[in-house]
Parts: sequence; C-alpha cells; structure tokens
Amino acid sequence: MSVTLHHQSPTRKTVEVTVPAAEVNAAFDEVVAKIAPKVRIPGFRPGKAPRTVLMQKYAREIESDVAQQLVERHFWKSATEAGALPISHPSVEKLDLKEGADAVFRAQFDVAPEVVLPDYKTMVLTKKKRAIDEATVVEHLEGLRQRAIKYLPVEDGAVAPGLVATCDIRVKPQGLKAQTYKDQVLEIDGTRPFDAELLGLKADEKKSFTLTHPADDNNPVLAGKVLAYEVQVKDIRSKEVPVLSDDFAKDMGDFENLEALKAAVRKDLEEAADRDAVARLQANMLDTLLEAMPFEVPRSMVILQLDDYCQEFGQHVSRQGMDPKKVNWQAYRQYRLNDAERAVRSGYLLQSIGNAESIEVPEADIDAEIRSFMAENQVQQPFEAFKAEMDRRGNTTEIKGRLRTDRIFDHLLSSAQVTEELLDKAAFDALVELERKREAGLPVNRFDAGGVEGGGELEGQEGGEPATVGAADHVHGPDCDHDHEAEEAKPKKKAPRKAAEAPEAEAPAAEKPKAKKAPKQ
Repeated sequence: MSVTLHHQSPTRKTVEVTVPAAEVNAAFDEVVAKIAPKVRIPGFRPGKAPRTVLMQKYAREIESDVAQQLVERHFWKSATEAGALPISHPSVEKLDLKEGADAVFRAQFDVAPEVVLPDYKTMVLTKKKRAIDEATVVEHLEGLRQRAIKYLPVEDGAVAPGLVATCDIRVKPQGLKAQTYKDQVLEIDGTRPFDAELLGLKADEKKSFTLTHPADDNNPVLAGKVLAYEVQVKDIRSKEVPVLSDDFAKDMGDFENLEALKAAVRKDLEEAADRDAVARLQANMLDTLLEAMPFEVPRSMVILQLDDYCQEFGQHVSRQGMDPKKVNWQAYRQYRLNDAERAVRSGYLLQSIGNAESIEVPEADIDAEIRSFMAENQVQQPFEAFKAEMDRRGNTTEIKGRLRTDRIFDHLLSSAQVTEELLDKAAFDALVELERKREAGLPVNRFDAGGVEGGGELEGQEGGEPATVGAADHVHGPDCDHDHEAEEAKPKKKAPRKAAEAPEAEAPAAEKPKAKKAPKQ
C-alpha cells in the first residue's frame, strides 16, 4: 500500500492511498457475503443466488459499501503516518475502484493550524471604564422607581390627563385599508389631538372620530390624509409612582434606608462597569495579538461555529415568538462569517499561549465550579453522581476550558502594561456607538482554552470545502453578556455546555463577564 500527502493550504491536506488488489477483492467478498442472505431474487432461495447475479443486480450498493470500508480502514492511519492529524471527516474527491485491481482514493481533510505566537509579553493596553458618578446612580435609582410603579384601577372613572387607558383601536387612513390594534396602552396627554378625543370616555365605551394628519408628517403615506378612528376603552388606571425614600429602599430589599440602597447601587454599578471594561480589554488584547500574527483556520471549524451561532439565534427568535424557519439562514451565516473566523482564530491563539506557558486547571477548581453551579441552581443530586453525568455529557471539558481561558487572560494581563482610562457618560456612549458601527452588533465569540466547541467531534463535521453561507442542517445550543450600560440584574448561571476535545489542540470560549445582581426590585 502506498500513501502520498499533498499540502493544499496550511490547514487543508489531501492524502492519496493505493490499496492492493488482494485487499480489494477480500472487501468485495466480505460485502457480498453480508448482503446475500438479506436480498430476495426471484428464482433463488435466500442466500443461494450466484455471486455474478448479486454483483450485477446490486453493483452500485456493493461498490459503495466496499469504498466506505476501505476509506474508513485506511484514511486515518494513512494520514497520520504521512505526518498529518485530521480534525475533520475526509472528503473523497477521487475513487478508482474495481474488483481484481488496486484501488486508489484521494481525500481532502482539515488539520489544526500551526500558530507562531507573537510577542504577547510586552503589550501596552488601555482599560476604558465607565465612570460611575452621582448622576449615574441617580439615573439608576430613577429606573428602579419607574419599575416599581403601580397601576391602580379607576372605579367608575373617565379618561383624563395623567391616567392610563387600555384601548382597542381601528384606524382607516383615507384611501387605505383599515388596521385594528388590540390592547393598546396609552398614557393620556390631553394636549394630543387623539388623546383629546378620548377624554371623558368610560370603560367599555366606544367613540368614532376623524383626524387629519399634518401635511409635513414624517410618513409621506399619511401626510395630509384624513384618518377615521374607532376606539373602545377597555380599562382605565391611575399611575402611582413611589417616592424615593427610606420606605422605598426597604421595599427594594434588605436596606435600612435610602442611603444604604444608594451605596448598594453604586457598588453594583462599579462592579458591572469593571466587568464590562475587562471584557472590552480582553477583546482588544485579542485583536492586537491576532493582527500581529495572522494565520489560517480550518474551514470545517468555522462552519461548526456558524452552526452554533445559528442555534443561538434560532433560540432567540423562538423566544420572541417568531418562526425560525422564516429566517434567511444563508444571509445570517454570511453576516456572522467574520465573527466565526475570529472566534476560531482566537481559540487556537489562546490555546497556543496556554500551552507555551504550561497553564493548567487543577481538578479541585473544576469541582468547586460544579459545586457553585449546584448551589446556585439548587441541585439536590449528590455531587459525585451529578459530576459523573456532566462528565458523560462532556460538560466538565467546557468548564475546564473556560477556567483555563480565565487563567490565560490573567497571565497575559499580568505581563502587559495596562493604563486605566475613566470615561464620562458622553465619552462612554461615543465609544459604544463607535463599536456598534464598527461591528454592527457585538459578536459572541465562543472560545475556550479547552478546545473549540465541537472541534474534535468528527460526527458534526464533514470534509470538502465547506459551504460558508450554507444553511445549518441543525442547531447546537453564550447570549452576549457584554453590556454597554451598567448591568442591573445577574443572569442565572447556565449549565455548562459541551466542548469536545480537539484531536491535537484545544482552543478558546471566553464568555463575557456576568452582571452582579442589583438591589431587589
């Protein structure tokens, strides 16, 4: 048997294998013997049909099974012996197969990139952090106050300025079809023409009226048009806004007075601002390193990352009550392509740094993380049994990778020259807007130093040139926790998800830091 390895690119290889005729014949005999008892051929008892008849009638199926058997038997061993370690299934691009002759197949596959590390020990970075001033604290307190508003029924009352009315509205613009809007909640302002028409109406009362839109209306379709309205008032309520006081603070949680609540709010905002600044600093650090030493990444890994993005977005769409089948998945995959490539590159980069620095995660740290998760989610199962289940699912690999990523980032920052810059609200908002325009929405880059998620799961990969804009056949299952404003509530800790071990290298899912919980609302 002869093997030849061809280098298509740093991460794409082709292996050509010649299988001796004797082995080819043996494979044909084995496949024919296996199918003979299973097929029914008129005139012959099961298993008694001549070999020539079987070969003639089921030639395509027999050849396909023989080819699969030979490729599976020789591809992995041949590629490894030739000096390449596949991380994807082979894509057979050539197959010469005939009984009685040598068989030749040529298959493409992906390998992990060789990462030449840039100088990561002398980085100069700026940690941009939102300054939490008194105005920010007051703004947050006002948000808590507004969310604590109570809406009280108005018995036998009528619509009046300052009240809140729930209405069904039917509107018909001049020359256009009528539209109906159910359960519209309106805070009544008697100065608006529409609101003025509702003044004095009681619950369950209806009114029809017309209004003329201004000629300079922003909507050219409605500008200058007469609109006919039919409105039914369904509910009227008054709005009770709490006063910022010691009593309000006690309602928010275990706070003695308003000053204690303000101190807790400031502390939470400071911690959230620092987590946001660290997440942004880590992203900038990765950008710096990736720009210093670009390298190619396996396309099959990028496709898996895109599949992951599609699952997350599909779940988000479903939570919004929309049908994921109506999403243009081809366009979405193209939109997230650069994000996916960056995520995979970041993974291999951090993995290589972790290996170079011999950064590991003790088993005790993994156990502590699992126990913390169990406590927060009130898991009653015994620790050993719960951990065994997580091992079976591969969740402990994800935990190890995430913890290793944290240690790698800590190591990088310990050797970097970091200057902290405090930004006032205007400067911080400008920074966020710049990022928004640059990235059109912050991507969720799943990278952890335990392995690119799915990177070693060959069941989820296929060889050949991946269709980079192809729709995902299925969805795998971090929402972006990179909040630009100070965060107000801590998300529940999610169960660690599986991160498969890559055959050769494990590479990064740095999750964005989670927000701390705000005072009880």
